[in-house]
Formats: sequence, structure tokens, C-alpha cells
Amino acid sequence: MRFGIATYGFRPDHIVPLARHADALGFDGIWLGEHILEPREFESVHPHDEGKARVPVHTVARKMYDMWTMVGGILGATSRLRVTTGIYLLPLRHPVATARAAISAQQIGGGRFSLGIGAGWWDEEAANLGVPPVERHKRYNESLRVLPPLLAGEWVHNDGPAYPFKSLRVTEDPVRVPLVFGGTGPKALERAATAGDGWYGPMVKPEEAIGLMNQIRQIREARGLGTPYSFQARVWGEPTLDGLRPYAESGFDTLVVPSETFQGEYDFDMTLEQKYRRLEQIAKALGIKP
Repeated sequence: MRFGIATYGFRPDHIVPLARHADALGFDGIWLGEHILEPREFESVHPHDEGKARVPVHTVARKMYDMWTMVGGILGATSRLRVTTGIYLLPLRHPVATARAAISAQQIGGGRFSLGIGAGWWDEEAANLGVPPVERHKRYNESLRVLPPLLAGEWVHNDGPAYPFKSLRVTEDPVRVPLVFGGTGPKALERAATAGDGWYGPMVKPEEAIGLMNQIRQIREARGLGTPYSFQARVWGEPTLDGLRPYAESGFDTLVVPSETFQGEYDFDMTLEQKYRRLEQIAKALGIKP
């Protein structure tokens, strides 16, 4: 069983040193979420899938950072820690630029990078970046269509409509970048099962996470899709070996401590030293060793 931490909502200047400490303690990975900007006024509401409770999303500018700068900073500062975007807002960038950045990240980290992707939900964020909200999912699907062959070193052309380009490539040799999907709805689970290398589950109780994982397994079995495939869960509640046992016994590969659980009542005001001690506390509780 592998363990990691999700840092979305942390002070940006704390993330690289915390990643370095996690690397030294023996954690397997770190997950980075993102928003690019904070609209002054907005009406969008974070989705609550099927009415299930969700933790409020961090949406203030002081908790935001540039994803690729942070990915490169962590990979350059660590030697074994895996870095996963959880999630990267795919339709808000050109897919060729995304492929270029993902390849560079994988080269910097020596194979320690995974690209977790999603369409996003914040209409005003998309609109302020020139992406009409009604086109967000169409652009997501279009990007997803061209991204794998770009990573594979193929000559790729695209007729659009959002990202038309003539034949080009961004690498001569294939660069393996695992694609990890989130989501809990039927379409999202279908996409994760058939187009991805793994699934990154939401912070829900174990029985719900296991049920979603089993749906993906059923889809893959029905399509004759084999391994490798990874299941990663943001765990519910204080991380203890007994509390995490249901996730482990059901087949999750990696268990991730969410930032809300990690920071608790301190939230953004948690100092770096407090984060170090908290990380050490979790490592001891889960038997994590270098």
C-alpha cells in the first residue's frame, strides 16, 4: 500500500519544502489541485454528485499557484516522490501546450509524473480565460483525443473546432505519461475506465469509494481491458491503519490524505513547522518509513 498527501489549499510557498520532507519520510506521492484565478463575482456552484455531501472547494486566490511551475519545483526538489495533478483543468489550455509541459515534467522527474485531468466546474473561471463555459466539455473531449498521440511522439493534426492545427509533433520518442481521471457520474466513470490509466476518487466514506471503484472494474472487465490500472482514493477521516483497512482490502493502490484532513482547523494559517510535525505524525500512524 502506498500513501500520499493532497496539498490543494496549502500556502503555495509551503508546498515544495513539505514535498521534500514527505520524500524523506517515505511517502509515495503528492497530489496538486488547481484553479487559475478567482472571479470577484460568480454564480457557479460546485457540483454535488447525486446529492452526496462534498467538502467545500478552495477558491481564494491566496491558495492558488501555477500548476506547471509547482510540478517542476517539486520534481526538481525531490528524488523519489511521485507528483500527480489532481486535477489539471485540461480545457483551459491548448492541448499542444499541455503535451509539451507534461513531457518536460516527465523528463525532469525521471518518470515520476502523472497527469490527472478534469473539465472543471467554475464557469466564470473558464469565461475569463476565453473559454465559453458551454464549450468546456467539448474542448475537454477534443483535447483528450489529441493528447495521447502527441505524448506518443506521433505526427498529429487536428481539424478543430476549438484547437485546429496542422501536422506537428512535440517529441520524437514516446514519453509515457499516465493519465488519471476523476469524477463519479456515469460518463466520468466510463471515461476513466476506458481512456485512462487510473482513477482518483473523491473524499467520501470507504463504502462509497469502493462502490465507485467496482463500477470502473466492471466496465473494464466488460470491455476486456486488463492491467495495469491504478485506483487512488482521497481517504475519509483521520488516517489510521484500521480506518484505512477497507480501502486497502478492496484493492486501492494508493491512499491520499486530503488537505482538509491534514490541516484541520488551522487551514491556511498552519505554519510550515506545524505541517512538518503533522506529516511526521501521519507517517508514524501509518507505519511509513524511508
